[in-house]
Amino acid sequence: MQAVRAEFPLDVELDHGAAWQRMRDLSMAHMYVPGLAPVTFVGPQREGPGTHRRVRMYGLLAMDETVIAWREGEGFTLRLHRGASGPLPPLREHYFDYGLDMRDGRVWLVNRMRYEVGLGPLGALLERLLLRRIFRRQLHDITLAQKLYYETGRRATPAMLKAARSRLGEAR
Repeated sequence: MQAVRAEFPLDVELDHGAAWQRMRDLSMAHMYVPGLAPVTFVGPQREGPGTHRRVRMYGLLAMDETVIAWREGEGFTLRLHRGASGPLPPLREHYFDYGLDMRDGRVWLVNRMRYEVGLGPLGALLERLLLRRIFRRQLHDITLAQKLYYETGRRATPAMLKAARSRLGEAR
């Protein structure tokens, strides 16, 4: 199956330098990824290609994230995997791109999720009926919570996310 890509851009009320300082701090993902516990680094590296951290979602699901690309002042790409086992099934590949972009004098968070589903035609059907919706919602929530954290410096809570969705005219 061909790789699937979802993107969600959102403007942030912060100057580029301050936004990059928040983004580059890989220890703070729990402040804006819903359900994420504080990260644990594997090894001494804290930024740049090769940085490896372990994350736990909702206290259950453990996953590794390794920086495979670092674009100073612009963003980075994480490979999502389970050690040497690759990503969670049925995925063959799974990446998350965190990015900053300047548009019309404003700073934008431009996050992307890229993935490839295995299992042949069954995987394609699963992606179309279920995974696409789940991943787009995750991407949307992470980016919106990231905006809230960047602008306030406080951990984005479910109540903050709900209020932000309401301001954007979204219902859930």
